[in-house]
Amino acid sequence: MNQHDEALEQDHEPPREQDGPFMRLAEGIGDLASPFYREERQRDVWNEASAVGLQVALWLGTAAATAMVWIGGRTALPYALTTFTVTGIASWFALAYATRLGVRADDPRWFQARRLVPYAVLVLAFLAGVVHAAPTGAFGSGFAVGATGGGAVAVVCAVIGTVRARRRSMRTTD
Repeated sequence: MNQHDEALEQDHEPPREQDGPFMRLAEGIGDLASPFYREERQRDVWNEASAVGLQVALWLGTAAATAMVWIGGRTALPYALTTFTVTGIASWFALAYATRLGVRADDPRWFQARRLVPYAVLVLAFLAGVVHAAPTGAFGSGFAVGATGGGAVAVVCAVIGTVRARRRSMRTTD
């Protein structure tokens, strides 16, 4: 084994106990100890393919959930909420894993707020569909309106915060 292979071997050692249960779970799910990851080009191509796949899954999952509430109405609401939640958990898991390894995917230097606008519109369409499909009655509609209002405010705040952080980081790097 040459030095390059030894360095790659060290980069992809099995999960360590001090990494905690989250990291052990993530590395097990990703099969990161596989010899497949030892070859640099394979690893780079697979990482890019995984990033593209995650983005496609986020878009398709959110679009499917949105279509469900608008087409299926109240009957489809539980399935749409489940689809939306699973999509969100996948995104959160990827961000949490990267953050644990010291990589901030939400770093304003790499963020392009204009790319978030179509996705934010899709999320807002989903939230509006939830209100539209929510069962009538004191709790059901009130819950849907409150969750949708809060979700809409969160989306708008996230976009505004991202734009401000990007501007601030650009001013400090000038």
